[in-house]
Amino acid sequence: MSKEIDNLKTTAGDYKTWALQARKKYIDLRLNNETKIRKLYTRLVKDISLKLKREGTSKIRKRQLEVLVATLKQQQDDLEGQLTMIFEEYIKANAIAATEYAKAIDISAVKKAGTKIELSKITDLHYKANLRAIETCWARSYKELYLSDRIWSKAKHYRVNMSEIIQDAIAEGQDCVKTAMMLEKYVKTGKKTLARQYPNMMKRMGSRVPEDICYEALRLARTEMTAAYGEATIQSAMVSPSCSGVKFILSGSHPHYDICDHICGSDEYGLGIGVYPIDKAPAYPFHPNCLCITLTVNENHADFVDKLKRWGRNPGSEPGLEDWYQNVYKKSSMYIADINKVFK
Repeated sequence: MSKEIDNLKTTAGDYKTWALQARKKYIDLRLNNETKIRKLYTRLVKDISLKLKREGTSKIRKRQLEVLVATLKQQQDDLEGQLTMIFEEYIKANAIAATEYAKAIDISAVKKAGTKIELSKITDLHYKANLRAIETCWARSYKELYLSDRIWSKAKHYRVNMSEIIQDAIAEGQDCVKTAMMLEKYVKTGKKTLARQYPNMMKRMGSRVPEDICYEALRLARTEMTAAYGEATIQSAMVSPSCSGVKFILSGSHPHYDICDHICGSDEYGLGIGVYPIDKAPAYPFHPNCLCITLTVNENHADFVDKLKRWGRNPGSEPGLEDWYQNVYKKSSMYIADINKVFK
């Protein structure tokens, strides 16, 4: 068992099964997301390749180039639309995976305590935490660009990069079939194939050719999916009566010392290594491709159940729970009632 998973289980304690399920869901979503994006890029390149192969062994002429340029423009629009749908799907799924953990903890304790707290309203609290996390992801800007802008830029980069490779193939005097085969190899194996089989082209183009045509989109997806999971963890912590903080655990695949080591290894607030108050949690992920783990820190199950029972008998005996009931639970219920009136 890796050190990071041992740390995860120790932090989760009674809830380790749910914590492991949430982590597995996050990893599965990440892998599925990357597979879908790579297949999308492969499909687009194959479409260009087929158009070239139909021209046979003749060299690419001006008319053919104009057709390819028009196709690439259409593909840019298609890529932008498809990436947006993929991001929407997986941001939502990652948010759900994160909030399911704290929701399961709260529902389990409330069931056992048998208080006046309604399970449906606990579910709704975490559902709205999902929505806030999703909205935050799409509203957040990086270098003055919203996520939708950054998706558009990845689609544009695809068109520009492919156009440059094809135009350089024309300068090289390659025929259509050879160019098609080159593009197919590039999308499958990356820039190293071009450097080995087309050294003159690589010498001219150099860094203008990405190592992997999918890399920029994959990196953005990894970052935003992780951000959705982290944001949902924090939003869920804000509505969970059993939560006392947010924990960050260093990834076992971490290659070298950086900001992750500092954040995951700090006890700045005296809550434990890598634990932060909910309102002081650092922005997550800490860098692109970050694999550090985050989860809520929740009160021991038996202790929390006992606290709920005491509060049920005498609300004044547990001021923290009473404050949550009045200012989180009841306010959320009033919001739901107002919404229902609007849509009657």
